[in-house]
Amino acid sequence: MQQYDYIVVGAGSAGAILAAHLAEDEHKVLLLEAGGTAPPFLSIPLLAPAIQKTVYDWQYVTVPQKYACRGLINNQSIWPRGKVLGGSSRLNYMAYVLGHKLDYEEWFPDFLQTVAENNDSVSTSELRWQSDFANVILEAIKELNYDIGNMNKKLTTGFMKVQLTMENGERWSSEKILHKKCKYSPVILTHTFATKVLVNLNKAEGIEFVRFGSKYTAVAKKGVILSAGVIESPKLLMLSGIGPRKHLNDLNIHVINDLPVGQNLVDHILTGVDLVTLNVSLGLNLFQILNPVSALNYFLFGRGQWTSTAIEVLGTFHSVANKNKSAIPDLQLMVLSLGISNDNGIIFKKAMGFSDEVYNKYFTPLLYENTIIIAPILLHPKSSGELRLRSNNPFDKPLIDPQYLSNEDDIETLVEGLYFVKDLLETNALRAYSASLNKKSFPGCENETFDTREYWRCYMRHLTLTAYHPAGTCRMGDVVDTSFKVHNMTNLYVVDASVLPLLPSGNINAAVIALAQKASRIFRNEKIKEKEV
Repeated sequence: MQQYDYIVVGAGSAGAILAAHLAEDEHKVLLLEAGGTAPPFLSIPLLAPAIQKTVYDWQYVTVPQKYACRGLINNQSIWPRGKVLGGSSRLNYMAYVLGHKLDYEEWFPDFLQTVAENNDSVSTSELRWQSDFANVILEAIKELNYDIGNMNKKLTTGFMKVQLTMENGERWSSEKILHKKCKYSPVILTHTFATKVLVNLNKAEGIEFVRFGSKYTAVAKKGVILSAGVIESPKLLMLSGIGPRKHLNDLNIHVINDLPVGQNLVDHILTGVDLVTLNVSLGLNLFQILNPVSALNYFLFGRGQWTSTAIEVLGTFHSVANKNKSAIPDLQLMVLSLGISNDNGIIFKKAMGFSDEVYNKYFTPLLYENTIIIAPILLHPKSSGELRLRSNNPFDKPLIDPQYLSNEDDIETLVEGLYFVKDLLETNALRAYSASLNKKSFPGCENETFDTREYWRCYMRHLTLTAYHPAGTCRMGDVVDTSFKVHNMTNLYVVDASVLPLLPSGNINAAVIALAQKASRIFRNEKIKEKEV
């Protein structure tokens, strides 16, 4: 039985960074990852959507949604999560967004300081290629008198050309930090599935795991740290007897610690894909992408369309209903220089889970149109759901129920987001390209009059998509304290998106990386205290 100072479960955006920092502090660290090592082609930004539904993806699916996702197969939302060294930073669209200063005021007051201190360990980049549409949409936003600038410096509302986790045109993901030449490095075990936290008298002593069909245990002297993500971290806690008493009793799991693990599941909700058409092509062009010159430009110089994930402009703003403009913004706008219909159903249809009927009726007719995505995203939903175990078998996927749009206020806020898109279409910048709404009724909403509020409410309930930012299932305050330690436990910690007490105002990868850096500092301070004793 191997013994370590720390065992970190999950080598994603948080776990890889945390394990590397702990090892730098001369701790003996074991890092467990359920997936394997990414092949080189995963570093091509353009391939982001194609990685979903592969061996590098956990391929989660929510339970059927009662109030949303009616345009998706079985009303279920597809939730890709990285099952590979680097975790979801290997699958995501690479947007690096720090959010709004009020996101962190109460629980992470030194957020910006933490980001600045660790700036060298994360590679970020401006766009190395952009479509003509990027400048056009920014001109339209200016006409509506919104701020344009580097919102990652201001941490306020406004719009910017997206910054990406990218290095020399290649995807940067968190496991890159593990490959840096250091005197001390963690021991890394890939293809390793953690099945249980070993607990004795409320003290975490190690991890039980399965690797290539054989069961093993490893012991941790100072701590077991779960960084397995918003799905697997709460699942592992509950399998180990830490979670809601009734739920665990129902599954014949011995209860060690009655905590609301798996509750408070929240996610950013996106809508409005392929809603806008232009009279000319200003976005990503499929023929240019497939041109051998584009491939050469990428492999020789790290430039061109292959460095793009299609996201070009991001911004946050307050809905009309949000009267307090000094409050946290309730909406984000994400601009992509293509439509999902552009690939004729080869990748996006499967990745997003659209039914054949919906795709054929709504998206297929747009194949030869110049579609652009200007998508509003609900930043702080009032709807929240839960994650539960399907059984006490660790290899069964859990039941994921975000309960999208169960609170009517979320629909009204998203409708305001679509009205903002309509305002953009009235600007001179977009009218110059005859930008207009796709007036074809979304399947299921044919009985509503197009462009009425009732139509848009129906549209939301049918075209409900995840923005891939779930959080909160081991929420700070409810499950862990501000030092990431699980309540009523010794030597057991959770450090990943599951502990976020509220969703940041933007894509969450940057916040999760900063979270890991904050945790590293806490553990480092603990070591200093040990030496002083």
